[in-house]
Amino acid sequence: MRLFDFDKVGCYLDAIGHRVEDQDGTEVKMIDLTLRVQPLTPELAGALDRDVRTLLFTGADPKPKIKTLEFKLAVARQLARVFLLAEDETPQIAFTDVEISSVRARTEKGVDGFGLVFYASFGPVGKDELEYICNWYTQQRFITFDPQEAALDLAHEAPAPPRRRRGPVREFATQ
Repeated sequence: MRLFDFDKVGCYLDAIGHRVEDQDGTEVKMIDLTLRVQPLTPELAGALDRDVRTLLFTGADPKPKIKTLEFKLAVARQLARVFLLAEDETPQIAFTDVEISSVRARTEKGVDGFGLVFYASFGPVGKDELEYICNWYTQQRFITFDPQEAALDLAHEAPAPPRRRRGPVREFATQ
């Protein structure tokens, strides 16, 4: 499942977090991005999930009694291709195996409608990715999210040896 059914969703990078995660006894340096989609239109809410649109909007109007709403969405890890402009054909960079979490809609003072805030976590990253992320900070980029293809773990999936068939023991008469 894609995070959004639309391509090139405008996302602002509001915060960058760093942490170390233990993966199979190995320390992996991870990065956590706080991304914001502002404004969250009824069309974008529907592209996220039909229920999200129903919860947040009455027709085209935001429901006025909602301040913050967190969603529990079942989103597989994503491939995030990042474009500088919505009109660009070639992404500037792509991040693989991105985990999406804490998806929530909220209102902000002085801004009409909702903004959608979520975390995108991935790693490890190299210096080029870190430089790109630092340049993106506080700015908008356009992201196309696609489900991440499952990686083949060839080291742990050795084929089982073929089973030998044994039939009944036959005795042959020798003359």
